[in-house]
Amino acid sequence: MSYFNNKIVWITGASSGIGRALAIEFSNQGAKCILSARAKDGLEQTNRLTENADQNVVMPLDVTNEQKVEYAVQRVIELGGVDILINNAGVSQRSTVEKTEMDVYRSLMEVNYFGVVKLTKTVLPHMIEKGQGSIVTISSIAGKVGPPYRAGYAASKHALHGFFDSMRAETSHKGIHTLVVCPGYINTPIAHNALAGDGQKYNKRDAENANGLEANDLAKRILKAIEKKKTEVYFGKFEVNAVRLKRFLPGVLTKMLNRKFLKDPEK
Repeated sequence: MSYFNNKIVWITGASSGIGRALAIEFSNQGAKCILSARAKDGLEQTNRLTENADQNVVMPLDVTNEQKVEYAVQRVIELGGVDILINNAGVSQRSTVEKTEMDVYRSLMEVNYFGVVKLTKTVLPHMIEKGQGSIVTISSIAGKVGPPYRAGYAASKHALHGFFDSMRAETSHKGIHTLVVCPGYINTPIAHNALAGDGQKYNKRDAENANGLEANDLAKRILKAIEKKKTEVYFGKFEVNAVRLKRFLPGVLTKMLNRKFLKDPEK
């Protein structure tokens, strides 16, 4: 029997990409999924792709709306609570520091950091009361290494590591498992939905993501990491080596990232 059989898994950002792949994989493993994102149509499409769509719950949610987050958590508790929370809602960025407006940075932090913190804080007391639960947050390799065109995105993901490292230290003895997942380039629509410097959608496809790890492969690896109670994991292709380079050869990494930027400096 699967470790995830009959577990209730709440996935944010479930309307596409990594969230959709996770919903399908959890469903394959016998879990009941609560699917959240702003786009109801996308959530319903995700649900139709799962094996047990009749058992899942489609629950549209904007994680930046604190009142709606509180209402959603209360509803989830009434439905039976949550065993695994997947903080996957997020938005990326494609613009230089020079060309990025401050409102874009604020938007990135609201979705990628404050929205995650609010949902986590609201769910956490109920998991502590039960004495168990997994809180899984999808960060990024950019949460460890800041690449070109993603300063605000990288900052929001870096912030998640500090928050969840502290929370893990405070709650692991209470039965709470905290996992931060750092994907590299994943073949999803993340670039299309990324914010340009003026706050509009970038609406283009990056070759890096198009050639990246497939989302379904990533989802399988994430489930294994949850089952093994990992605390921080890195998944991708060659780009995951940037984490080691930053630690041991930071000067080399700086030169590599600068060369990468100079090849295409006009985003």
